[in-house]
Amino acid sequence: MLENIKKEFSTRTLVFIAIAIAINIVIGQLVFYLKLPIYLDSIGTVLVGALVGPWAGAVTGGLSNLLWGVVPPPLQNTFAVPFFYVAVVIGLLAGFFGKRGVFEKESPRWVSVLIGAIFFFSLTMFILAFINIDTSQGFAIFPSMKDLVSQYAIVFVLALAIGAAIGYFLLQNGGYVGLAGLVTGVVAAIISAPTAAVVFGGVTGGGTDLLVAAFRASGGNIWASVLAQGSVSDPFDKMLSFMVVLFILRALPARFKAR
Repeated sequence: MLENIKKEFSTRTLVFIAIAIAINIVIGQLVFYLKLPIYLDSIGTVLVGALVGPWAGAVTGGLSNLLWGVVPPPLQNTFAVPFFYVAVVIGLLAGFFGKRGVFEKESPRWVSVLIGAIFFFSLTMFILAFINIDTSQGFAIFPSMKDLVSQYAIVFVLALAIGAAIGYFLLQNGGYVGLAGLVTGVVAAIISAPTAAVVFGGVTGGGTDLLVAAFRASGGNIWASVLAQGSVSDPFDKMLSFMVVLFILRALPARFKAR
């Protein structure tokens, strides 16, 4: 086992990890400043895990969050540090899926169509929910999914159609990558909830705080609200990150990937 771990940490890999950490911090901090209800701070981690292996992915994820808390402003984000173990697990899972050929194995087109449709349906739901937030009572109340679907039925039908078309023509045979991102997001949501609730009380300074506040305003306690926020944000975020990595891998020269 030690021999397999050593193989993952060549000089090239160490340089690659440093670049991936920079990618995580820069993109993650940009999303943090924009107050978006997602993270996108795992793209470098997933890329290393997919190309090199689970241990390199775990190191990339853990170091990204730890270094994120000590780099100079405006890139510094101390909220990320306690979640370093979540980033480690994301790197391990990305490497696990990479070792099993998820990023190379072709899926049936119908899987890609399904993933594309789900992804765009979720994205549409996300956008419309934020557009229709009710703040008239002094706090944020999100509309119910039933109300949104009935009010914007045509928009959701178009989103499903566009997502299915993108899945078929763009994602093509990469549907397994979307499923891997979904699984990773569910795991991340579950294991990050205790830290978000106990250490931060659900307030981490990012755009996801609005989701936590909305769930609390709807009557949920801090634990239920944090878990609900993670269940909404994390699967969507990790699906997006995994698919971004898939397109990066498709664009990379075969010689670079082999090295």
